[in-house]
Amino acid sequence: MVNASKHPNITLLTYSDVVEFSGITGDYKVKIRKKPRYVDPDVCTGCGLCTTKCPINMPNEFDRGIGERGAIYIPFPQAVPKLAVIDMDVCIGCKSCERTCPAEAIDFEQEPQYEEIKVGSVIIATGWDEYPIWESNEYKYGIYPDVITQIELERMLSPIGPTDGHVYRVSDGKQPKKVAMIQCVGSRTLRGNEYCSGVCCNVALKNANLLKQEYPNMELVIFYIDIRSPDKGNEEYYRKIRESGVTFIKGKPGDIKRTENGSLRLFYDNALLDQVTHMDFDLVVLSTGIIPSKGTHEIINTMGLSSGPSGFLSEIHGCLKPQETKNMGIYICGCAAGPKNIPYSVSTALAAASKASTLLSNDTISQELIIAEVNEELCMGCHRCEKVCYYDAIKVADDDIAVVDDLKCKGCGACVTSCPARAIDIKYYREAQFEEEIKGIGMTEIPIEDAEAMVEK
Repeated sequence: MVNASKHPNITLLTYSDVVEFSGITGDYKVKIRKKPRYVDPDVCTGCGLCTTKCPINMPNEFDRGIGERGAIYIPFPQAVPKLAVIDMDVCIGCKSCERTCPAEAIDFEQEPQYEEIKVGSVIIATGWDEYPIWESNEYKYGIYPDVITQIELERMLSPIGPTDGHVYRVSDGKQPKKVAMIQCVGSRTLRGNEYCSGVCCNVALKNANLLKQEYPNMELVIFYIDIRSPDKGNEEYYRKIRESGVTFIKGKPGDIKRTENGSLRLFYDNALLDQVTHMDFDLVVLSTGIIPSKGTHEIINTMGLSSGPSGFLSEIHGCLKPQETKNMGIYICGCAAGPKNIPYSVSTALAAASKASTLLSNDTISQELIIAEVNEELCMGCHRCEKVCYYDAIKVADDDIAVVDDLKCKGCGACVTSCPARAIDIKYYREAQFEEEIKGIGMTEIPIEDAEAMVEK
């Protein structure tokens, strides 16, 4: 991130979002809104002194509510650029930060700024969000403080996290002696995400390994449906975790109840032993699934892209064109297209960058001419073609005549079959051409002996 911020050919527009998008391949117009930080980015040094004087204390989103932040804060320690930002929703206007800042960077008069840029290609890498388990309170999450998620556990295990790398029970601050991890929470279920989130198993294995390294005597139990760790070296890593003393139970826990001594009683079905039983734990960690990020939904609406049933961005072909969208010059990578681990995300990012650089390295764009064309005399502006076009390549203009975008059209023919007036044809494959070819075949004279041979065959 630091290298990217210092590269002469890279411009970082952080704390910004895309509000308008238009244009054609090679000449896209993007309108960007820069949200007010209420801190001058040209003056702020990121010293953090202002954050220590703020009287407001509220849950820190980056630490998943385990740590706290003020109304003025730096999003996270490695933030690039390292600039403070004021949350005006909770700021009380005491101006302690303004009096404290040695660089005089605080500016309460800032307003949103808009910038329009032109680009030849776009790569979408909007990431992912955590499955919103707080909406369903599954496994008493949000009710029992000692039921946490893997991301919250990771923030605890981080040396620069809210607990300095140590794991404590949220309820009483004591070190847990017995920890349970529940896999596939919100994934592979009709009540949540029907798909597998791909990374949960390896995240649980990694965090279990870190816990064993930090607390060798801690008892760890992982409840799973299937352990899915197919990538290079992951099966060996799974075997290593089993040999370290971590217990794996094949079965889906059903419910959690708090006992009189404060522990969490977990009821589960052991699929291998075919019995229903329970076990008490000090801490329960939920491996929650992956869903499309808020930014993914916003960019779909802004740029007019397509999404699949799960809400992730749709590629043209999952195997042959996994980075390409229906719009030439717009590419997707990482978890914008679906759940991925870090190596897979990196490889798709490299592929998207390669696609974009290949497109931009040419002075001209070659377009296949097998595309739709409209007979204006027959078109009656019924909008049917517009509704069925997957590529948004045909629109009915103000004069009630359909117009084809030559760059977007892929010649699939969906509009041809939907047109009730037969006003649309595919160039080089026009219906009149086929009719003449059929007539020509019917008029061709075939020797009688060849005809008899064809009949016998």
